[in-house]
Amino acid sequence: MKQIKKVIAHSLVAVLCLSSFLTNTASTEAKAKKPKLSQKSMTLTKGKSKTLKVKNTKKCKVTWKTSKKKIVSISKKKRTSCKLKAKAKGTAKITCTVKRKKKTYKLTCKVKVKAKKTVVASSLKDTYAKIVPYMGTCLNYGSASNPRELQNASTMKFVKKQYNSFTLENEMKPDAILGSSAKLISVADAKKKGYYIPAGYTESTVPELAFTTVDKSLEAAKNNGLKMRAHTLVWHSQTPSWFFTKNYDGSKVVTPAVMDARLDFYIHNVMGHVMDKEKALTGSAGSIVYAWDVVNEYLHRPSFAFFKTWTSVYGDMGNSPSYVKKAFEIAYDMLKSYQATDKVTLFYNDYNTYFGVKDTLNLVEFINKGETAKICGGIGMQSHVDVKVPTVAEYGSALEQFLAAGYEIQITELDFTINFDTEGTNASYAYTPEHETDADQAKFVKKLMQTIITKQKNRNQSVNPKGITGITLWGLCDATSWRSQCAPLLFDTSIYDPKLSYTAFLEAAKIW
Repeated sequence: MKQIKKVIAHSLVAVLCLSSFLTNTASTEAKAKKPKLSQKSMTLTKGKSKTLKVKNTKKCKVTWKTSKKKIVSISKKKRTSCKLKAKAKGTAKITCTVKRKKKTYKLTCKVKVKAKKTVVASSLKDTYAKIVPYMGTCLNYGSASNPRELQNASTMKFVKKQYNSFTLENEMKPDAILGSSAKLISVADAKKKGYYIPAGYTESTVPELAFTTVDKSLEAAKNNGLKMRAHTLVWHSQTPSWFFTKNYDGSKVVTPAVMDARLDFYIHNVMGHVMDKEKALTGSAGSIVYAWDVVNEYLHRPSFAFFKTWTSVYGDMGNSPSYVKKAFEIAYDMLKSYQATDKVTLFYNDYNTYFGVKDTLNLVEFINKGETAKICGGIGMQSHVDVKVPTVAEYGSALEQFLAAGYEIQITELDFTINFDTEGTNASYAYTPEHETDADQAKFVKKLMQTIITKQKNRNQSVNPKGITGITLWGLCDATSWRSQCAPLLFDTSIYDPKLSYTAFLEAAKIW
């Protein structure tokens, strides 16, 4: 009996010891820190290397793997690190597998490889100098706390080499000048500030206009030897709702007569201010701004339920919009008063003009009907095109018809998307995997530009002596484009990263 008790006692001791060991082992495992990579993402320049480290791997088995050896290769693998080498432009995923006894951790780092910084020797404006007088892009000025392209010396060095013109992307649109909320001043104070008050203006206050950014942009243009497109005076979008309401308070809309006076006030003062600034900078009005988009996208006017716009006041005026004609009359009178009609062209600007040739020509002809001069002298083709839509033939046909009608043409907002669902209503321009490549884009760009050049070259110059006077690419590179996910421009990650499309754009000019 004593022997049995002794065996039981020894067994209990053994069980307690084993339990204590297992508990301590589990506790040690629980207390061990999880493995962690030094970086979850990184960007490398092609040809450069960088070490990726992993922490907390003592007594662990570690393996490294790359998803794309042609993009990023792995060398000098160690338990705590590996050396990555960027081999080609693109993205790859590095996976670090850490095995700790019975537990496995999979850690990943996304690596983006960008092209080498390249100072481009060629020049778009120089290559196209004999084809169109103005080769432009869109820029921003920004602020003191957020300076943009026009305040960046290295960017402007690039801009001056490639372009001789620019359009402010947003800073000359009505909401930038009027503000998101009305800042009202009395008519008397407005006159003291030098504002023009139309004879038919019956209200006691006017909105104060913000011109600081416009002035700084004009100064930047002059200092860098660049010309400028003014975009835009009348547009249903990016015009504050309060501008159309009584007392500028956002409530009920005003009558057409009141809005006519406001239209006169706005166009007269904006154009007058710009031309006065030009005179101060260069001694001559029309010396910097060579084109005004007086009206933008009338043919695509929407009807908003909760947002007030021109249609809220005037109703849908169809093919005979009185306020559109009036806008051009006011703008042309301003050019006459500053003796700038021979230097500056007034444009009607719109998108998808290649699908609405007849409507566009009818509107421009309505604007000019009964006038002593062609007050709307130009058609702006925005040209946010895709490699599938429109076809090059459709684009070329529209351009040929506009040229045959005798109007000056400017391609105002040119970009070329790939991997974008043109059939849907994807207003965000999000990426759609359609397996289109930079090479597909370059092929389209070359063909489209050759068509544009051919139409310019073969036009009847007695009917249309000016022809195509400008091409404006809507942005400097994909990374800053409003359609960035669909890679629409000639440069990729930066102005030092030319794409195949850049070369194609240049090569197209050889047919001239």
